[in-house]
Amino acid sequence: MSQVDNAVVSAHLSHVRIVMVNTTLPANIGSALRAMKTMGLSKLVLVEPKTYPHPDINALAAGAVDLIEQIEIVPTLEDAIKDCHLVFGTSARSRTIPWPLLDARPAAEKSLNAVVKDQQEIAIVFGREDRGLTNEELAMANYHVTIPVNNDYGVLNVAQAIQVICYEMRMAAMALTEQKENPEATMHVTDEIDMQWDEPLVTHEQMEQFYPHIEKMLAEIEFMDPKNPRLLPLRLRRLFGRIQLDRMEYHLLRGIFTRVQAMNSGKWKKSTDKITDSSEDQPNA
Repeated sequence: MSQVDNAVVSAHLSHVRIVMVNTTLPANIGSALRAMKTMGLSKLVLVEPKTYPHPDINALAAGAVDLIEQIEIVPTLEDAIKDCHLVFGTSARSRTIPWPLLDARPAAEKSLNAVVKDQQEIAIVFGREDRGLTNEELAMANYHVTIPVNNDYGVLNVAQAIQVICYEMRMAAMALTEQKENPEATMHVTDEIDMQWDEPLVTHEQMEQFYPHIEKMLAEIEFMDPKNPRLLPLRLRRLFGRIQLDRMEYHLLRGIFTRVQAMNSGKWKKSTDKITDSSEDQPNA
């Protein structure tokens, strides 16, 4: 790969955050910071770490202690990713519902494409050292990401996994930067269609208002039993997480949900006026 503008690469990577959930060993936080800095990433968010601060963090972050001051501490995973548009949950285990799963390299390419084209905020979420992420936490992700390791010995600690992911992020950022600077470059980065959104994509925080609304609507029309929803809420999350709604689509769908609720309860009166846009209905959380 030819020389690329390091400042541009760094600017792209500034949109990618590493999230560590309930980390037990402070040394893993320090090692993660070191892994991040070697690849040009700087945003680390810690969700309720077991021990923080701790001297081991500074010791293992040798050469990357400046990143310690930039660490963000939050109480929940929801807080860590609320302003993100694309969330990847790291997982090595199969789940009850097959979730969209990407290897580290295509996940990095998808992430950096989203950054370069639409300035999206990306989160890569890593779980606890002993048991990873829970099913509920993985359900907050748009995609699951895995590292293709040796089947005979697929053992990576969390800091090593972060190093691999950060490396792939940097390689994707460099490839896209080179491709933009040299459109005739032959290197193929992704099979995705080059499309642009005319509306900003909604954030994770907005989608966390969307899911209760659709579930409430489905319960009211007796499509879903709220006492025994089975796997329907999880399937809805998988569906809409994969689609990535933009702002207009988001308000349109919530307007439809509100209209259905009003009609079901007998509160909606048909109008003789021409209906132009269902999104005029106000969303009902």
